[in-house]
Amino acid sequence: MTNNQSMMKFFRTIRQTSLTENKFSKYLIYAIGEIILVVIGILIALQVNNLNENRQIEALEISLLKEMLVNLQADIHDMRINIGYHERSIQSAKIILYSFENELLDNDTLHTHYAIASMLPRFLITKNAYNSIDREGMRIIQNDSLRNAITNHYEQTTTFLTDWNDADWENWRQDHREMYRQYFKEFSFFDSLVPTNYYDLSTNSQYKNYLNNRISWFTLTNNLYEKSGINSAEKLINLIKKELKKRAE
Repeated sequence: MTNNQSMMKFFRTIRQTSLTENKFSKYLIYAIGEIILVVIGILIALQVNNLNENRQIEALEISLLKEMLVNLQADIHDMRINIGYHERSIQSAKIILYSFENELLDNDTLHTHYAIASMLPRFLITKNAYNSIDREGMRIIQNDSLRNAITNHYEQTTTFLTDWNDADWENWRQDHREMYRQYFKEFSFFDSLVPTNYYDLSTNSQYKNYLNNRISWFTLTNNLYEKSGINSAEKLINLIKKELKKRAE
């Protein structure tokens, strides 16, 4: 039996005794005391319930922040892999253009460079934690600065990078439908591309422009990955780690 229950039993006994002895004033006092105890009990129960709910919300927040760390690290890894592919494509495009300009003979090595120059890795962002936070409500993140940093990273930085990559992906699909089917016969984008006619290809301004555009676009994309995507993700990782460390103290 709790202290509150004991006190209520005590007041109830006295109240009943007061009624028996026709002491209405004492009955009224003890009845009021019993009501006050009931109110106090309700307030304590509400406070305990609020504390438990707050603990559950905080535990969920910490769990989602830890998951976000994993998501951000996966995004950085994905962007760095894409940067590597882009650098290889830039190098292959330069080799092809050099071969055209110097009228070198077609060979198997060039076939490989045709394929590498056309590669386009797609940035696939991992947003599991962010989507969960968004569903719960961003207010679940108690730290205002951290909450703003999370919103800025996912709603601005990565949204821009995703839109940028999607636009290039659509252009690549258009090139595949039109240019590659026109100028290449047997091809595998993971192995080699074989031109239908090497001389025609080497003098084709459309394909040369395509290669030069690849060089410019991939150079700019890598710069965006490094200075925008990766930089933003690393800053957010540091903020989350700092917040988790503060909560653990």
